[in-house]
Amino acid sequence: MAWIGSSSTLQALEGIRPMLNHVGRAVRGTRLRLICDRFLRLDDLAVEDCPWDPATEAIALAGADIGIAWTPDDEWSRGKCGLKLLQYMAAGLPVVANPVGVQASLVEDGINGLHAQTDAEWVAAIGRLAADPALRRRMGAAGRARVEREFSIAAGGRLWRNLLDGLIRTRRVAG
Repeated sequence: MAWIGSSSTLQALEGIRPMLNHVGRAVRGTRLRLICDRFLRLDDLAVEDCPWDPATEAIALAGADIGIAWTPDDEWSRGKCGLKLLQYMAAGLPVVANPVGVQASLVEDGINGLHAQTDAEWVAAIGRLAADPALRRRMGAAGRARVEREFSIAAGGRLWRNLLDGLIRTRRVAG
């Protein structure tokens, strides 16, 4: 599984060390690829340090099986944009995330990933995905399709074109 972020957001993972160690004990063979500028060590979960680099981040993500996103349930986190999830989905990874803020809507539980709140739910979600490559592929493809449909440059271009067309129509009616 992979997590991407910066040293400023790594503190969220540091706050869930017990849960990550629980995953490491319960889901044999699991390791955490940290794509970051700083790293942490866990007692029961192998950590692969992957220094963040804009030239290699997509390759580092694509080489993982699952993307994880845990965020505290606070005002700051509820206002975040979900970039981490979009990166995972663009890489074709299924996602496990706690449903806080935009994570609740970007991760369609059972479609492109799984919601998990408690330690037991995180272990079950990661264990389920780790044991089922076909499920990972299906959810990863669904996430990739959603990013292409809603968040790609082409999708943004369509939004801008529709907005501008609407402004032109409004101006003609008013003029």
